[in-house]
Amino acid sequence: MIIWGSGGKAVDLGQVDERHCEVCEKHRPFKLLLQYRFAHLYYLRWVTEKKYHLACDICHRGWVLSVDDVESKLEKNPIPFMTRFGWTFLLGGVALIVLLANL
Repeated sequence: MIIWGSGGKAVDLGQVDERHCEVCEKHRPFKLLLQYRFAHLYYLRWVTEKKYHLACDICHRGWVLSVDDVESKLEKNPIPFMTRFGWTFLLGGVALIVLLANL
């Protein structure tokens, strides 16, 4: 039986700014949020979609940010290693089988 599917997670990356919120009409703290989706085959995962949001801490309204702009400013990628690069183990396993079959 092959176990495959998809999932998603949201990560709160903490408060990054204070600014005027258009909805609350007050000066509020804003948080950086990451939402990502992934597909998987057994425990081997790969990211299929990711979005960064800057959202008001009170009303949770805000806007979507450019992925490239945000990731260039982050110290490390908040998505776990096996979720980002799990597909490489699948590719390596297939390559190993092909290599062993040709011996």
